[in-house]
Amino acid sequence: MLYDFFLTSDFISGEKIAKKLNISRVAVHKKIQNLRKQGYVIEGIRGKGYRLIPRFDGLLPLELKLRLKTKIFGKEIITLESIDSTQILIKELAEKGFPEGTLVIALEQTSGKGRMNRKWISPKGGLWFSLLLRPSILSKDIYKLSLLFGVAITISLEHYGIKASLKWPNDIIINNRKLCGILLEGDIELDKVNFVTVGIGINVNFPSNILPNDLRSSSISIYDILGRNIDRAELLCKILEYSEKLYLQAINEGFSNIISLWRSKSSIFGKSIEVKLLDKSIKGIAIDIDDDGSLILNQNGKIIKIYSGDVIFL
Repeated sequence: MLYDFFLTSDFISGEKIAKKLNISRVAVHKKIQNLRKQGYVIEGIRGKGYRLIPRFDGLLPLELKLRLKTKIFGKEIITLESIDSTQILIKELAEKGFPEGTLVIALEQTSGKGRMNRKWISPKGGLWFSLLLRPSILSKDIYKLSLLFGVAITISLEHYGIKASLKWPNDIIINNRKLCGILLEGDIELDKVNFVTVGIGINVNFPSNILPNDLRSSSISIYDILGRNIDRAELLCKILEYSEKLYLQAINEGFSNIISLWRSKSSIFGKSIEVKLLDKSIKGIAIDIDDDGSLILNQNGKIIKIYSGDVIFL
């Protein structure tokens, strides 16, 4: 395929492309023009050939593949202008047998999904994507993956001088305001994990004051913090690279290092909190997370372990 020729930063001649694909030089030129119409910046210099130039903030598949240094994550990339939810599409692709590491990116979502079927507001300028995993882990360990991705995202943000912290189980926060959320959904038969979809939404290149009134005070964006836009493609590549490294470590060695890293980046320990469950709420002081990823709460001297819920600081 023509795509394969641009997974390098080197020039490649039109003659070589034509010979490899067994097509004419005119046909090569037409294919290059088609890629340009899709938004790719392809430099052409007489005597040298063509090469792909990744744009600032460019989220098209070829641009990302040229920049990515991963083995699995981003194996297949689909970028869409707009979609209801990347989680809905990635699940459909998983059921069709798409490989582990398939990535779906949307420039905006019209019905983004949050935890407990909440709507996730996803305007243009954010980083909204879903990743397909087929992990060889026990079903009880699935939710630890949200801790893993939380760690990977906070490490990635440090490259921009942003010190974020983690709120159990799956929020990245700054000054008690939400920057990013993570949604895990799994397909399980008995104790066999068929696949897991990881949905991640990060407020990046827009001010949080464009969000609905009820979200403005509790949300924050990278633009709010830095006062400028950043290269979302660069951020996405960093997240995929760090998370793949941690993922492969977890598959081969277990989650103990991820749990330790999560503890070191927590914003919750020692604080009075309320955990909202499906049918009730529990108040207490967060003291730790267990090695199984559950939250340990001290409620008037009684130690309680919680496996799922929404945390509110008191």
